[in-house]
Amino acid sequence: MIRTRSVAANDVRVPEPEPGEAVRIEKYGGKASKAVVLHPSDFALFERLLEIFEDGVPYELELTETALEAHALAESGRDEAEIDYESLARALGE
Repeated sequence: MIRTRSVAANDVRVPEPEPGEAVRIEKYGGKASKAVVLHPSDFALFERLLEIFEDGVPYELELTETALEAHALAESGRDEAEIDYESLARALGE
């Protein structure tokens, strides 16, 4: 679970985020994010997702190397990767 802390609006100047928008607060020069401001409804969704996935991302939602390769192949328009069947047969001892 993420630890949250409230700060009075009078103590800071916070931009008003729109629903579905995250406002990234960067250090001078834009080198690193210092904070992110979310709309309250988006933050509520974020908290609910953290509750659901508190033990980590379920296996079913993880991206595997096979899934990434399948996606890359689909995007390239090719049906299958070029497979070196001879090397595969040697590795299997055939």
